[in-house]
Amino acid sequence: MIGLHIKEYLKSKGISQTYVAKKIGIATNIFNAMLNGNRSISAAEYFAICEALEVPLETFKPKKTA
Repeated sequence: MIGLHIKEYLKSKGISQTYVAKKIGIATNIFNAMLNGNRSISAAEYFAICEALEVPLETFKPKKTA
């Protein structure tokens, strides 16, 4: 779940959900729903999140297990 990876990243870096939501232009409650898996994240939204956080697109992809 990409939303959970983003949520964990924000927590580890001390970045608020409100800050990111405002930066990408969506309501905080919608962003929260995305992070908690209650709403899907579109490709455009994912790109905007990565751009706002200044991280590569691969940052939140699930890690492959062997």
